[in-house]
Amino acid sequence: ARPAVSFQECKDRCYRRLEHLGITVTKVYEEEFCYIPMGGPLPSKDQRILALGGAAAMVHPSTGYHLCRCLMGAQDMAQVIEQELLSMKTKPAQNDRQALDRIAASAYHALWTPENIRQRNFAVFGGEFLMKQTVVGLRGFFDGFFRLPTEMWAGFLAGWPGLPNNDQHDSWWKRMFYGVTFLTKLPPQVSMDMLLNIIGYSIDQGVPLPQSVTPFLGEPPSYEFKSNTDNMGDVAAKEEAKSMLVASKVEEVVPVAFDEGGTVSTTSPLPNLPSILPEVKEASEASLAA
Repeated sequence: ARPAVSFQECKDRCYRRLEHLGITVTKVYEEEFCYIPMGGPLPSKDQRILALGGAAAMVHPSTGYHLCRCLMGAQDMAQVIEQELLSMKTKPAQNDRQALDRIAASAYHALWTPENIRQRNFAVFGGEFLMKQTVVGLRGFFDGFFRLPTEMWAGFLAGWPGLPNNDQHDSWWKRMFYGVTFLTKLPPQVSMDMLLNIIGYSIDQGVPLPQSVTPFLGEPPSYEFKSNTDNMGDVAAKEEAKSMLVASKVEEVVPVAFDEGGTVSTTSPLPNLPSILPEVKEASEASLAA
């Protein structure tokens, strides 16, 4: 739901349902408190921090399925990382930083190919639609959903390459066929509500949903590595400056201020300079590396 239902509200509903079913709770051994991150943004590009599972938005946006999707994705990611690390052995040392960027980008691309992103965008709409439904709407939705052929609804529940029946949803025209078939299985009121939501969602969110079911809007932005030379600067000059800083001698008296006439004053010694030198050099190196 949006906003999310509170834990206390969920607990109260649980007890009311148990009471309605004639079930008496005699002892509570443990209470679990967690949120399942369904939907939300994909991992940011241009970063070296690799996420997996819920942190990488791998939870199914409509169903909450996660474990099998995570296991399949972990295998693909691990294979790519292994290949990239092996390839680093043939790269010169000065390209190590760029190689790390390439490894991270390739690992994310193994999880989120453009086709995977299109399939996820289709499922995100499903999750958004479900969160807007009343009890009557939800009953109608699931009644129509399970009237679909088993391979079709099971493939939607899994929704990840390599999992059973995902071949029913792994291209734009198959998702379009699924969507049209689903609309015919829904009660008329729910079907009309979904059509209106498709229009409103597409106007509000732009291309993600139409892109997932048509060939006309291209592909989502890829995670494939692209060398970003704009932020690198003059690498040779940075390396030279860093080596000069490391090799420089410590001066007991250094310019630290201007006097009233605008002349540099060289009479004020820098306090405890030897003790802070390592931090100064470390900060300088970090600045140059950036």
